[in-house]
Amino acid sequence: MTQHSLAAGQRSSWLPPLPVIGAKLLELRRRRVLMIVTVAFTVALPVIFYGIRLIFHLGDPARYALAGAPSAFATAVTVMDEFGFIIAVTLGVTAGTTDLTDGMFRHLVITGRSRLALYLARIPAGLSILLSLAAVGFTVACLVTGFLGSPLPAGAVIPSPGAMTDAGLWLELDLVIGFTVGLGLGSLMGQRTVPVILLIVLEIIITPIMSNHVLPFFIDGQRLLVGVAMDQLKPAVLAGGTRIGPGGSIGLNIPPMPTWAMITVIAGWIIGWSAIGAWKMSTRDA
Repeated sequence: MTQHSLAAGQRSSWLPPLPVIGAKLLELRRRRVLMIVTVAFTVALPVIFYGIRLIFHLGDPARYALAGAPSAFATAVTVMDEFGFIIAVTLGVTAGTTDLTDGMFRHLVITGRSRLALYLARIPAGLSILLSLAAVGFTVACLVTGFLGSPLPAGAVIPSPGAMTDAGLWLELDLVIGFTVGLGLGSLMGQRTVPVILLIVLEIIITPIMSNHVLPFFIDGQRLLVGVAMDQLKPAVLAGGTRIGPGGSIGLNIPPMPTWAMITVIAGWIIGWSAIGAWKMSTRDA
């Protein structure tokens, strides 16, 4: 095998090499406005939320509960999930359309590198930013709950480390879903505005309505929504958290799904939209 054929084989590999992933990561980091909004929705949001609660509690302890009360933790993570999903979608759509909007897609194609590798490189690049920042924000919520959550009223219990871990993993999973769906839909449509609007409507309006209202002749269709599956997978420690949009803090009314069904729906959305986005990028005219 000659050196030229080896290089050609490397260029056509569907696995994204680290330099390509690094390049995609740098492309996203250079978008300052997007990075500022991402930090605001993941890290600054819980800081502001708990700061306001602390000020209220110090001003009137009899009326306002402790900043680190268990109910505050549930609300904080729920709000982080709602806003985090929006920024995950925005980041995913941006990652999926950057080459098109910047006029670089043709240049990337003529280099001979696999289009599938170019698409897959966007996933670790985007998630490395999103999940790390979300982990920082979630850590803030855990620290406030642990250090500013006592003394509690009779009958109240501070969430255990295991329960907090479950909540954190659930939050990160929802962000992974938002990013991969946004990436796939953005790649499919080739633009940013419409995919972001559609997925925000799905998260803020359609999912809460479908989660809180049983449609007897469409219950199986409701269960196909990834947001419904994620609501049923939500850890018990987050019960009672106030959410955005229709439904507020109303509980889930759809009959429980078996675990395998929830996993199938979630995996189907992640894999399905990733496949759609990769297919569109592989077949798009340069």
